[in-house]
Amino acid sequence: MNFVAERTKLIVGIDYGTTYSGLSFALSNATDFKDIFPWTKYPGSSSHSAEHCVKAPTRVAFMDENPELDKNAWGYQVEPGMKTYAWTKLLLDKSSLVSEYDDPDLYLPGEYLKGMKAMFDDAVNEHLGSHKIENLPIEFWLTVPASWSEKAKLLTKSAATDAGFATRHMDKIMLISEPEAAAQLALKSSLHRLENFVKPETGVMVCDCGGGTVDITTYEVEATRPTLKLRETVVGVAGKCGGTFVDRNLFKLMADRFGDAFTSLGPEQIGPGSSFMDQFELKKKDFSMKTPSKRAHRLMLYMPKLKVTPSMEKYYERRSSSVLLTQEDYKMLFDPVISMIIRLVEEQVNQIKLKKERPVETIVLVGGFGSSPYLKEQLTEWSQNRGIRVTTPITGAWSAVVCGAVLRGLEGSIVRQKKCRRHYGHNMSHVYQPSIHAHFDTKKRWVWMDHIRNEEYLTGFMHWEVGKGEFIDYETEINAEFCSYFQDDIPKSNEYILYSCNLDDAPDTIENERIEKVGEVIATLDGLNKHELTHVKKHGTTYYSLPLTLNIRLDDEAGHLAFRIFYRDREVGKAAINIVDE
Repeated sequence: MNFVAERTKLIVGIDYGTTYSGLSFALSNATDFKDIFPWTKYPGSSSHSAEHCVKAPTRVAFMDENPELDKNAWGYQVEPGMKTYAWTKLLLDKSSLVSEYDDPDLYLPGEYLKGMKAMFDDAVNEHLGSHKIENLPIEFWLTVPASWSEKAKLLTKSAATDAGFATRHMDKIMLISEPEAAAQLALKSSLHRLENFVKPETGVMVCDCGGGTVDITTYEVEATRPTLKLRETVVGVAGKCGGTFVDRNLFKLMADRFGDAFTSLGPEQIGPGSSFMDQFELKKKDFSMKTPSKRAHRLMLYMPKLKVTPSMEKYYERRSSSVLLTQEDYKMLFDPVISMIIRLVEEQVNQIKLKKERPVETIVLVGGFGSSPYLKEQLTEWSQNRGIRVTTPITGAWSAVVCGAVLRGLEGSIVRQKKCRRHYGHNMSHVYQPSIHAHFDTKKRWVWMDHIRNEEYLTGFMHWEVGKGEFIDYETEINAEFCSYFQDDIPKSNEYILYSCNLDDAPDTIENERIEKVGEVIATLDGLNKHELTHVKKHGTTYYSLPLTLNIRLDDEAGHLAFRIFYRDREVGKAAINIVDE
């Protein structure tokens, strides 16, 4: 990084994770993996293990709740004993699971990302020099779970913008799904060489096991020359069964064994970032049933209310004030989570068979929890019986997503086609027929009068413009045609509500509870002449009909939906989505 050429860009990958987050960057003239810098100098990281310093814990502590702080702390700056907030990524998507072991006061990501932004500014100044970045465009590639809703993706992007990323006009924030970012890196042994198993007409599954979510996407390798090209073969599957669910199982086990003596302890003693959980995290990261020693593992935790009886001594050592966990205990914590992951993998394999797509020959395991030796052991055992190999990237599973995001910015997308994960469409009105429609839900639908046609219409009939499972690419667009009705003057803006549904079979009416309101697309209307519109005058009032076409790009390069508004093939304003907060 000695010279910043004219037109060079800085490509930055940001992986905001449930338990750990990472950042990496490279100049757009990078020629090798070594030109990608996974950042390791996180504030306060020097006292922690080398592997974990590729990422920082997704935790924050506020100074007004911790008297020893003179400013808010994040990542490794958060010390055991502080009041801490964590696992907040799960709250960005409304389909996140809620359990009795969640902290009820979880914070939103803004404060953490502000800390990461300040660190990033120091990092690029150190590597490039502040005078060289003044005119250097920066592309931030922010990774998100492939299963996330449009609302969750845009909330993540908004949080990054609020934290200070891409505030200059020359900078951009782009979104990329975590499995796609992982595939971008995991299938390569170097920047210009593919792994040996990557061959045309083979099936590859990327299993991204993070702290909170597990995201599975399967591709067919369509070509390896002149560039690698992939095609999604079936709709991906996802579940919230990542590494944090092992932590939740630990809390359940501790509550069962020690009761109020454990559950009465505060988050400073047993919450994320506490000494107790840091000890457990180190053991969790290395747990394997192939370990020769079967001695119980000690986790130091003083429980003042605990009465140690003879029957309790196999679970707690009074002398060292330590919880005792055996290999079988750890297996009991891991197995339910790994079973869910294997069920997701099996579901994807069965879908591939059902759709008669290319069989999976290789599973690439990535993500923080994907580094677990025991997970790899169990998944390998399941896979070998089915003739499937399991591998991890040559650079390691831990940083595959964040470095893959940088590669996406350097090389462009390697995924030629994707499978749409949801139905997308809008609510239409049909002529009201009382004999057929009389029992509609009046809370969600209503009858209105079209004064131009002089007929009554009923709202709430769903028109799905694109279906779940359809192939989409960068050219895929929805052109939703609809009429807007108004009186006297053309409104300055128009509203279009976009809906989605992740059921396999799309519902016919708005009454189905599984239909989600993505957001309100607000379009400005400029340069329209009301005299050219269809209209009718009744009782001194003029009623106008305005036919509009909303253009929606489903797989825009920015990583989320993009909108334009047209009147008779002419773009007449600006369109943007206002995410609905329900």
